[in-house]
Amino acid sequence: MKISEKQEKAKNLRYKKSIAEGFNFSDMQNEIYEIQECCSDIRYIFDGDEATLIDALDGDEEEAYEIRMLFSNLSAEAETLSGILWDRNSEIRDFFDDFFAAVAYGSQELIGFDSYEDDYFKMTAYEQEWGSEEAKKRLLKRTKEDIVSLARTCFGIASAMLNIRYKFDYLKASVDVIKEKNTSFLQSIRDIEKAYEEANKENFNPRVEATTVLNRMIDAMPNRVWVE
Repeated sequence: MKISEKQEKAKNLRYKKSIAEGFNFSDMQNEIYEIQECCSDIRYIFDGDEATLIDALDGDEEEAYEIRMLFSNLSAEAETLSGILWDRNSEIRDFFDDFFAAVAYGSQELIGFDSYEDDYFKMTAYEQEWGSEEAKKRLLKRTKEDIVSLARTCFGIASAMLNIRYKFDYLKASVDVIKEKNTSFLQSIRDIEKAYEEANKENFNPRVEATTVLNRMIDAMPNRVWVE
């Protein structure tokens, strides 16, 4: 069989193994990882810098406290779900992907696996319908008790994912505003910290370039830094 024929056959059979785009184990693992990475970046702004956060929120201490608590909860929930997504056995993973491919079709786009390209691709509307039917057939091979038990677990994971997405979108919108106000200021602080470390290596010798650079950067900082 020619390669082109193999490619065509694999393309035509993509519907045989379909998943709900954005709502399958692989996509959720990647999404949770990205959220955790973003949380790590946000933590740099929040931790030990409450005054800057309050200032960015126009002095609203209550809002600053609320954001810090929401961020803390989001970080904990993302960590918990990450552990679940990476530790779950293959049975739950496969059932989850089949379950939502079967029930989410119509509200969520399905993508199909191409065995030749070893990746997922978009499908036409009728291919998505076939994919949903194939997923349903695989589910119905299980006992009713298994379906109910595993579906309960799937809904628990899905509920946690949706809750994290909601909190992350809300927090990210607030943090984007804070970042916009403070990015240059915070970067200056980081640069001074690095310059301080370099000057410290030279015992802050005034004849050394590292000390000169540090003093120049400190002089350039606005007066409000020293007041705060």
